[in-house]
Amino acid sequence: MRSTPMRRPRGRPSSKRDKNGRPVPVRADRDRPIQWFFEDVPRTDLDDALLVSGDARFHRLYDALHDDVYRRTSPGTLCRKFGVSWMDLMNLWYSYNMHLGLMRLANRLPKILDDIAEDSESRDRSCPVCDGIGYVATDSIRYTCVICDGVVKVRVPGDAHARQLVFEIIGLTGPRRGLHRRAIRPVPL
Repeated sequence: MRSTPMRRPRGRPSSKRDKNGRPVPVRADRDRPIQWFFEDVPRTDLDDALLVSGDARFHRLYDALHDDVYRRTSPGTLCRKFGVSWMDLMNLWYSYNMHLGLMRLANRLPKILDDIAEDSESRDRSCPVCDGIGYVATDSIRYTCVICDGVVKVRVPGDAHARQLVFEIIGLTGPRRGLHRRAIRPVPL
């Protein structure tokens, strides 16, 4: 007996897929991830992200979100109308916050670099053998400390990891490399 080919059921499908392959409902206003996105993201910050994106789709979405003509239209419907997927919104929001955080980090960078440089410096410390008195007493005999030679201070190297960071930052070393040759050459005046 011969089987009949499967026919597509009539009517609209119960769901479809967006450009990233994510299943989305037929009605855009019932798209839960986009609803959650617009509920959780502060509107003023989202407006800034949409404006600085440089993408025409996001500029049209921004205009539609602030246009009285679309005041009764859900954000999910507007997103679908202008070709903006949930993944596009997530990438926009991630990129905006990442760049904002990098800008704030860059403002603090001089202080951070100063702290790293300070940690990498060597410093004087009281001698750990004689406890900073310059001699060691044994059976009422005083011996000059052999570690500090009676100076009561010893030189302690800076933090090795901080030193390595400083050398990498200024370009003397790199990951799995020795000194750069260009760093050894004298600089012409």
